[in-house]
Amino acid sequence: MQILSLLSIATAVSALTASDYLWPLPAKVQDKGKSIAIGGFAVSSNLGAGPIAAAVASLNTAFTAKGGKASATKFKVTANVEPNNGWSVSGPENLPGVNEAYTLDITEKGATISAPNQVGIKYGLQTLSQLITKDGKLVLAKIEDKPAFPYRGLMLDTARNFFPVSDIKRILDGLAASKLNVFHWHIYDSQSFPIVWDRYPEVAQKAAFKNKDGSIKAYTKKDVQDIVKYAFERNIRVIPEFETPGHNAVLGHIDESLISSWNHSPWDGNSFASNAMCSNQTVPVDLVTNDCVGGVAWWGRHYCNQPPCGQLDVRQEKALVVLDQLINEVGSWFSDPVLHVGHDEVNPRAYGLVPDNWDVAPLETLHPMMRDFDRRLVGMLGGKTLSAWDEIVTDFGVQDIIPKNSLITVWQGPTVDKVNTIHNAGFKNIVLAPSDTYYLDCSPSARWCSSDFERTVPADKYDIPGFATFSGQWHNWTHMYDYQPLAGLSAETQKSIKGGFGAMWTETIKRNNVDRFIFPRVSVIAERFWSNPAKRDESTEKRFNRFRASLVNEKAIAAAELSYLGNKEGIVYRTEYCDGEGLKAPSQKTGECCFAGQQNTDSNGGPLLNPYSSHFDPKVNGDYCAIAALYNTNDLVYTKPAPVAYEF
Repeated sequence: MQILSLLSIATAVSALTASDYLWPLPAKVQDKGKSIAIGGFAVSSNLGAGPIAAAVASLNTAFTAKGGKASATKFKVTANVEPNNGWSVSGPENLPGVNEAYTLDITEKGATISAPNQVGIKYGLQTLSQLITKDGKLVLAKIEDKPAFPYRGLMLDTARNFFPVSDIKRILDGLAASKLNVFHWHIYDSQSFPIVWDRYPEVAQKAAFKNKDGSIKAYTKKDVQDIVKYAFERNIRVIPEFETPGHNAVLGHIDESLISSWNHSPWDGNSFASNAMCSNQTVPVDLVTNDCVGGVAWWGRHYCNQPPCGQLDVRQEKALVVLDQLINEVGSWFSDPVLHVGHDEVNPRAYGLVPDNWDVAPLETLHPMMRDFDRRLVGMLGGKTLSAWDEIVTDFGVQDIIPKNSLITVWQGPTVDKVNTIHNAGFKNIVLAPSDTYYLDCSPSARWCSSDFERTVPADKYDIPGFATFSGQWHNWTHMYDYQPLAGLSAETQKSIKGGFGAMWTETIKRNNVDRFIFPRVSVIAERFWSNPAKRDESTEKRFNRFRASLVNEKAIAAAELSYLGNKEGIVYRTEYCDGEGLKAPSQKTGECCFAGQQNTDSNGGPLLNPYSSHFDPKVNGDYCAIAALYNTNDLVYTKPAPVAYEF
């Protein structure tokens, strides 16, 4: 039996090909059936050392991490760009639409990388780093490669919880290793404004989160420009999102009158209550009784999708002036020609556009205001290309106002229907971030975007007495991998799909778990939009697991094991807005129960209302933030992971 086992292992190892070492899978791989011992790398390039320094450093790190033994005799790598246009990518503004192709030929005498520009050279070096075996040898192969889609990325939300520059750079390292080329930065939102803006310093002083010593958690202009430069050195665009007009409560710290429904309490209800199960009558809150579910304020009466509430009052000239200043002053810190302007979850109720006792706020009521607003907004962009969430096309009646070259993100479903609607409206630049597949925070802590299967399997849940917890899992890597972004679309509509990205919303994410919520699952999205494979095969999991080892060992990313389902966190986190004074702030008061992590008694310890046990007494309400008393955000920090073994 021992001999048979050894033979099986030997057969498995000998059956490995160059492709088994690679993620994302290149367009064409010619395996040469051999690996050789090397003593390190000597890289030369007609670009000089500077433009490819980060990629060369990553190559050397990979050699050391995989057991390579340095010697005086180095393996020669020649990495040259085509002389006619090789220097065309001189800055971040040149990355959109760039030719990302490269070829890599590894022989016993050396390796040659050729590409039209430095972008391809960096990708070639990254691929070369993967072809190092676990004992420091180099697999011989010839590779011709280019991506299937030009837009491949990650969105990171730094508004709900703050992530310092060191965390962002580590994440960028992981994106670069995955050949992801867009960092969509959701930098501020209603919960915080982590930007040191010289014109209005009071916004960060009042609306940025705090360190233990009381100093603010915020990015300076220098920080932003450092991140943009770091990303460019790794082929990554940085697209900022200047969310508007929804999710804008923080700008109320400049002037409260700029914001409609600023800090409305409760955020998910209003000052009236509907006895919907009885007479369908509306009564003032002071007359509500607990019989017959008095005081139920069903979802639909909310003023915002999460606390604190506040939308920019774009009917006011002074509000438009502040937005223009923000876009053109802070926006100038970013070099990319695309600027994202949000436009998701804009609520008519917050503008007083419907009677307060209506259970539904029709979006059509927004159309006149949004048409006036978006005419002005387009003029604020200073020549930058507009990008926005799908609502800008589907909800506001502004399809004829926003430019047809706008970059539109589809996040709502059904995805095929949304894509068809947007394409048929004349928009041909569409990227996909479907919440039911690519929202990385969806888990037992954030279930709204989970399928029935994901909500129930596995059945175990957290034990947090007094708080609502749920069973289930996140979007696991196989579910994400099997998503086919072009399925169900006509050949013509498929041309409008430029790529996609994973969305890391952070209402329930902290520094101690952000790595494992992003990685390695976002790298599944990388292979989808780089290689666009027809399906998973017998090599996919072993390739992916080896790539995860590279993230851990070479990038110090605390990537989750492939078997992890996001269901062992042990706690449900809240945004940092809930810390300290936020625990009992009026703006976090809630009428409806129960979101994951929500207290199952009202603010006075009273029970949920019968018969559905779904709402708090509207005279008291509940505390959305209560669970934040169980942890201290500033104690939840990144920890460098222990090394893991490469399987081959």
